[in-house]
Amino acid sequence: MEPITSPKNPRVRELASLSRARTRRELGLHLVEGPNAVRDALEAGLVTEVFVTPDAPVVSVPPGVAVTSVTDAVLAKLADATTPQGVVAVARIPTATLAEVVGRGLLVVLDAVADPGNAGTILRTADAAGATGVVLTAGSVDPYSPKAIRSAAGSTYHLPVVTGVGLGELVASARSAGQRVLGLAGGASEEVWSLERGGGAVALVLGNEAHGLAPEARDQLDGLVAVPISGRAESLNVAAAAAIAIYAAARGLRPASPSA
Repeated sequence: MEPITSPKNPRVRELASLSRARTRRELGLHLVEGPNAVRDALEAGLVTEVFVTPDAPVVSVPPGVAVTSVTDAVLAKLADATTPQGVVAVARIPTATLAEVVGRGLLVVLDAVADPGNAGTILRTADAAGATGVVLTAGSVDPYSPKAIRSAAGSTYHLPVVTGVGLGELVASARSAGQRVLGLAGGASEEVWSLERGGGAVALVLGNEAHGLAPEARDQLDGLVAVPISGRAESLNVAAAAAIAIYAAARGLRPASPSA
């Protein structure tokens, strides 16, 4: 393809509109920034087109995926990051269903989580801990927004991500598959360390940054656990608390070590 040199190019303006959630939903596409995340999206078979500057890091692109050279100004129009890394890809939004993720291992559920940075960070933690999938209920942030994709650092493409379902639907599906549904909530009488004792597959539900789990959400769950706070901090950021709880739950799912 011919290099694109103008940020006002119609194709560039069209793709830049993928920064809006509505456009992403309508087109089923999203933008991926940076060489590492682009490589992960390529490995997942989701990328349809790659835009690179002349001095961009080398990214191996398979046959059938278009590669277009662009100027720094054009890349800046496509990228959301303050300092773009020379590579932006257009990728399809993958689809996953509850049936693919419930009933086994650890499922991480974001209910009304609003900040894309938190969502991406939690998704990355879930991936690192070996979760079977991540669910974002209706009303949560779009995990395919530019900031969420950057914060996830490629983990978006490593495990199934389900979006747009109601919490009630998630709870019913998990229970029918034999999976406990527990919420993370400050002030709960049971601490997250109880998750280390196991008890089978678990879905861990995380609430909104400012308000936590709503009362009506708590009423639907099988139980609540809290991260204990021993110091003077009022609370933990949801992503920090999620990391503690996710790893506690993951530890509870590991096979028991043989006795010496």
